[in-house]
Amino acid sequence: MKKLLLTFSLLTGLFANSQVVTDYNRIEIEGFYTNPVVSPDSKYVLLSGEHLKGVFLLNLSDNSIATISSADGSGYAYSWNKDSNSFYFKEKGSKEYFTDAKVYQYSLADKKKSVVEEVNHNFLPSYKGFEKDTERQIVIYTNTATLKIEAKDLKSSKYWTVTNDEGQFYNAILSHDGKKVAVHNGADIYVYQTDGSGKGIKIGRGLATGWSKDDTFLIGFLDESDDGHRVTNSEIYWYDVTNARAKKITTSEVISEMFPSLYDEDKVIFSDDKTGRIYTATLKM
Repeated sequence: MKKLLLTFSLLTGLFANSQVVTDYNRIEIEGFYTNPVVSPDSKYVLLSGEHLKGVFLLNLSDNSIATISSADGSGYAYSWNKDSNSFYFKEKGSKEYFTDAKVYQYSLADKKKSVVEEVNHNFLPSYKGFEKDTERQIVIYTNTATLKIEAKDLKSSKYWTVTNDEGQFYNAILSHDGKKVAVHNGADIYVYQTDGSGKGIKIGRGLATGWSKDDTFLIGFLDESDDGHRVTNSEIYWYDVTNARAKKITTSEVISEMFPSLYDEDKVIFSDDKTGRIYTATLKM
């Protein structure tokens, strides 16, 4: 019996330490940036400035930066089109409220932005361009009146509640296959079925920022504060959706890792909340 327990403990320990972030590399760009989101073809990165002001386009081939928007709040919830040729972001006028924000599409080829009139800004970042050859196209968003997460089929205009539990939900992230939604309630992360069936499963604490390609894991971060106000440190977490477990995969006291974004097969890009620097690293599984 002792031998079995020892074997189980060793296997558990191996699993617990199987994910780790290594080979940190700073991207040499000047300025304070945050919230990196990599294009599906891994060639470009969307960035925002301090307090999510502005949208910037980073070309990973030469580290050049282009300013797309300078508006307050425009760096929140942007998304890439699936073909990597354009992206979507929200922007409001200087005298408008955030509720008046419009969705814009920026074309990399034309280097121009255009208003997407038919898309509500709350549908970002789940909206990634209109899909012509599908019977359904699901977007998710927070109902600001009820603070529930809702889903909507853009083809039929049908909508429904995803989070039928009590709570004030925000920052929903749709899985790649559209079947699951990661949501936040306070500092906790839950996963729900997109069709609204069943209860949410708590998988950890922090802020989830993206799904793995096979939709079995989430990546995110959890910040720390000594006084409840000022962030003193932040680390990247790996969330096992199947087994409802969370694991810290960085242990740096020098860098406050935030807003990790997965790309390629084993790469992650993230920002340092202390300095506004952007780093890439390898995620070893």
